[in-house]
Amino acid sequence: MADDDFEYSEAFSNGMTAIGHDVMTARNADEALEILIAEDGAFDFVFLDVVMNNGEAISTLHRIRDRWDALPVVIINGRAEIVNSPLFANGLQLAQRRVRKSTKLRDLADLV
Repeated sequence: MADDDFEYSEAFSNGMTAIGHDVMTARNADEALEILIAEDGAFDFVFLDVVMNNGEAISTLHRIRDRWDALPVVIINGRAEIVNSPLFANGLQLAQRRVRKSTKLRDLADLV
């Protein structure tokens, strides 16, 4: 899970851990890539916030896809102006799914 929103990242991690998943978190896109490289992409899913402080989430999605083409990536976002945009709804085609940060834990569990 890569997200610069500490509170959301902590809630996401706690929720997913509570339902039986191991979670690693990153505060930004660079840190997420460092973790992925160190673990050679050995994850079941990557949850990637599309808007982070350094603005590199979209290029990170491409970098993940270039190196680990079968690793599922789920784009998350909490900004209404982006969730309702064509970029979020129709773009980011390299991601398997696009979800809102307000998605309920049980729906995330079903997704995983």
